Amino acid sequence: MRVYVDLVFILNFLVNYLLLRGAAKLGASAVRKRRLCLAALVGAGYAVAVYLPGMGFLQTAGMKIVCAAVMLLAAYGIRRRTLRLAAVFAAVSLVLCGAVYGVELIKSGRVYFNGKSLLYPVTFSSLVLTASAVYCACHLLLPKLNHSAKSIVPVTLRLQGARVHLSALIDSGNTLCDPITGEQVLVAHWQTAKRLLPRAGLSQSDFSAPANTMVRLASYRPRLIPYRAVGTASGMLLALPCEEVKIGKHVKKNSLVAFSPTQVSDGGSYEALTGGTQYA
Repeated sequence: MRVYVDLVFILNFLVNYLLLRGAAKLGASAVRKRRLCLAALVGAGYAVAVYLPGMGFLQTAGMKIVCAAVMLLAAYGIRRRTLRLAAVFAAVSLVLCGAVYGVELIKSGRVYFNGKSLLYPVTFSSLVLTASAVYCACHLLLPKLNHSAKSIVPVTLRLQGARVHLSALIDSGNTLCDPITGEQVLVAHWQTAKRLLPRAGLSQSDFSAPANTMVRLASYRPRLIPYRAVGTASGMLLALPCEEVKIGKHVKKNSLVAFSPTQVSDGGSYEALTGGTQYA
């Protein structure tokens, strides 16, 4: 059998990208396209490597699982939402397999068997078009598993050399602002602060008692931001001024970010809350 590795690489890259992006759309998660491209490259590289001499061990079930895990981590990061998106990715992949099977039955009336495996004599264009149709179905026809994808925006925080990427829900009910300047304040889960300040040894209890933590982090010029929420008469959130806060394409310099000791997302599809402004 003759295998053209260039076609194998391109085909797997395109299909992997569409599957990963479709899973992100269906899971209503904002994911950077560069991460999706990197993950698709990992999958395409694996698809080519299995045909190289002496690399037959890559075809084992264990190595396939390892490759899938690396792809998912490259695409979605090491976060709580990744497990949920992994399940969505697996479901979308199964839908693609079923779609390819159906298309081949319609085209030729049968599929072929090689031992216990099904053989799909599909063309390059047929597989890419089928994968594109599955992606479009995820994007246009199926309901989102959580919030609308347009209500989730990517966020980048920068503080003293540390840079953290996360997703934020555009919440029209979030009116938290700096009482001095009136500027809107982004609310993030406390673990975001832990990622920004990895050497500070922060824990959840530090943000449940923000006044004490404020003393510990005095060199970062922290602030206490008052808030009110359903079921809570009043409270204080610890906030830190970040050198840069990028929400969508909007960039703010020296902007405050408040940190909540409890989860801000019920499903793990985002790690922060921003106001009702639409961010392009």
